[in-house]
Amino acid sequence: MMIADPQFGIASFLLNKNNGRTTPNHVGESVAPPGTRADSWQFETDRLTRAIEIANSVKPEFIVVLGDMVMDWNHTGQRSDLLSAFERLSPDIPVRWVPGNHDVGVDYYTPTSESLEAYRSHFGPDRYAFTAGDYRYIVINTPLMDAPEEAASEADEQWDWLQSELAEAKTDSRRTVLFGHHPPFNQHLEEESGTFNLPIEARKRLVGMLNDAGVKHYFAGHTHANQVASDAGLRVVATSAVGVSRHGHFSGYRLAEMREDGVHHSFYPIT
Repeated sequence: MMIADPQFGIASFLLNKNNGRTTPNHVGESVAPPGTRADSWQFETDRLTRAIEIANSVKPEFIVVLGDMVMDWNHTGQRSDLLSAFERLSPDIPVRWVPGNHDVGVDYYTPTSESLEAYRSHFGPDRYAFTAGDYRYIVINTPLMDAPEEAASEADEQWDWLQSELAEAKTDSRRTVLFGHHPPFNQHLEEESGTFNLPIEARKRLVGMLNDAGVKHYFAGHTHANQVASDAGLRVVATSAVGVSRHGHFSGYRLAEMREDGVHHSFYPIT
């Protein structure tokens, strides 16, 4: 099971940003849901709680949280309430955390040694690999690829680590799946760099590595919308937010079955 962008605190942030407006002006815009109160993340809590209730019923092998757990990386209230919500999850279902730009970006984008250390102290490693059944999974820290300026050595270490993991994956009979917060691209590899993809140099480097290793699926969040795009054999799937989605898209979660013939997945809205 995959959920993306619970982002506790985003609704009140949008309420303030849009001067109290809760009606979108166009498809794709993000606005606070009606009834949002300042300094409250009740909407986000309710949606995440519903997703956790569904997980307890469905009993997935594990849950992947595809980043942006909170709005502000150092907001103790947002983080505490998010982790409290996950205490409702059955202890038999492990959680795999993926760092998002709001989890490690001091300006919502840029990781620093301080923000990375804080993330690791609360959520664990920001890059790691694990196996389950016939599949091998790699979790990467895409904010370090998007904005490496203040943590250049960490970014370089991750590229080297990922190359090593992918080299090992090429000799493994298991299929390899990647999880990262940012999708490398939204429509095609050569698109312009923007808010919802990776810079083109990092994007091409990452996609080239994944294609070379024979990776077929990369699952992401970040867009607050459902999107699917491909390059060569790689399929990039972005999942809409479990919390506040962009207008025209549902909030919800994604279920995936890892079968012998490949990955089969579907998105389910929470209304």
